[in-house]
Amino acid sequence: MTALTTLAMTLAGISWKPEIRGLLTVVVAVVILCGSVYLLLATNVGARLGFLVALTGLMGWMACLGVVWWMYGQGPQGEIGAWHVIEINDGDLSQAQLDEIATDPELTEWQALPPEDADRAEAQATVDAALISGDTARFAETSEYVSIDGFALGGKPKRDDDTVVGRVQYAITDALRITHPTHYAIVQVQPAIATQALPGEAPPPPTADPTQDVISVIMIRDLGEKRLPAAAVTIGSLIIFLVLCNVLHRRDKLAHEHRQQAAELAKAAT
Repeated sequence: MTALTTLAMTLAGISWKPEIRGLLTVVVAVVILCGSVYLLLATNVGARLGFLVALTGLMGWMACLGVVWWMYGQGPQGEIGAWHVIEINDGDLSQAQLDEIATDPELTEWQALPPEDADRAEAQATVDAALISGDTARFAETSEYVSIDGFALGGKPKRDDDTVVGRVQYAITDALRITHPTHYAIVQVQPAIATQALPGEAPPPPTADPTQDVISVIMIRDLGEKRLPAAAVTIGSLIIFLVLCNVLHRRDKLAHEHRQQAAELAKAAT
């Protein structure tokens, strides 16, 4: 009785932080779900065979779950895709180190990105972080410059046909396109004209200073490894599942041979 009271007081004294709650949730779920299945199998086919069957079923279920995670990008996730700055160019783009820009400084082959484009917004966030922090910092805050243009080159082509046929055709071709062309982006900014707010009024919106050089932030898209952990779970669970199925199959064949041998011996004895 004293031991139970001490155990209850110990459990009651645990600070139920999210990490402890999550750990206990996993432990309780494994013990109740997996343990109950194993207990049921062990009482019918034996402890060893019951464990083998339960483990095989668990690996099969994990393989199916991993496929869903892999398909929809859910479950355990790796590094998310993001833009990475590879160069910051001041003024003349013909002096850029990237060949795609140095050979086309007018950006005639590049696609303009409007301010409302999702890629432009994500790239702008990377540009802001690069220009006001770290070794590439040029400004103290984002109000000191103005974003004037955005361009993109490469990557998977976007849908340009909003009809039903166009949507279906794009969905099929996009799913069958295994490789992903290298995706570049350029966001051009220009220092803002220094202004002073009038007393009692909001600061005026920043205006680009045309006498200053255009700063071109050149980025490349890192696709990341978002689905890699789910793929590893799927492939690993599937391999273990197939190995355990082979073990069960060989065990059944061996048990069948032993039963046949016993039957032949019993027949010969009579």
